[in-house]
Amino acid sequence: MPAPERKEGLWGVLGALLDPKAPSSLRLRGLRLYAGFLLVLQGGVLLLLAWVVPRASHPLLWALAMGGGLWLLFQAEASWQREGEEPLTPLRVVGLGGALFFFLGVMGLLLWPGGFLLFLLGALGFSYLWYRSERALLARK
Repeated sequence: MPAPERKEGLWGVLGALLDPKAPSSLRLRGLRLYAGFLLVLQGGVLLLLAWVVPRASHPLLWALAMGGGLWLLFQAEASWQREGEEPLTPLRVVGLGGALFFFLGVMGLLLWPGGFLLFLLGALGFSYLWYRSERALLARK
């Protein structure tokens, strides 16, 4: 019986991300494609929101931003313990990293100009979760 045909291109790489039996290199490229798409899409939406989001500077907004950001980070970290070796865990963690970036980005727009720090924290959290997800995929060879 011939080996199943593997799709190439964009959809083949994304399909490999969902297939735990796919080669690690294809799954890694799929994860990078997904993370890059999230970053570009959410960055574009934040650029559009920058024109319409009003500026507010209330101290409780800083507490909300930090609390919400930490909650999303803890949700991503809990995914590793809760799901363990499930093949979609890296995908879920990158999605939560995207949510962290977007949430802190919107809060940064509200608290502008001091909220620029929140943009940086969101990008740092997204990068950390993306890096951790890549390492988890490479460890499953």
